[in-house]
Amino acid sequence: MKTRYCWIIVAIALTLDVRAAEAQCTSTVTPLSVTVPSIGQTSALSVTTGTSCTWTAVSNVGWITVTSATGSGIGQVNYTVAANSTGVDRTGTMTVSGKTVTFTQSGSGCPATVTPTRVTVPSIAQTSALSVVTGTNCTWTAVSNDGWITVTSATG
Repeated sequence: MKTRYCWIIVAIALTLDVRAAEAQCTSTVTPLSVTVPSIGQTSALSVTTGTSCTWTAVSNVGWITVTSATGSGIGQVNYTVAANSTGVDRTGTMTVSGKTVTFTQSGSGCPATVTPTRVTVPSIAQTSALSVVTGTNCTWTAVSNDGWITVTSATG
């Protein structure tokens, strides 16, 4: 009977050691929510865990790039968020040491590039075109401010 009693005590001691090691590797990630401007951003998250504990970080979307994906103990996750040219807000996540970090990025302000911005016209009539480049979910409208200029393709 004494032998069984000793084995039970050893099993309980081993269980307590494993639980203590797991508690030591519990991590904290800050912040867990990040708001990013539409032009994009490069920044970092803070990771805190036990000195002998390792952590990893992975992006769950293509527009967030993790530039320092592993570490141990106290460290940081460096990341870059690409510019949002879609014209709509978007949300994506990153997983760091089992924690989910949520990124919200504005898509407001559909910036557009028009080229050329200046046209010289000869004294005879001329048909020409301008190039409009904007986000895939953005719309644009062209209007003439002068009676002698006719716009034939006014939206896109």
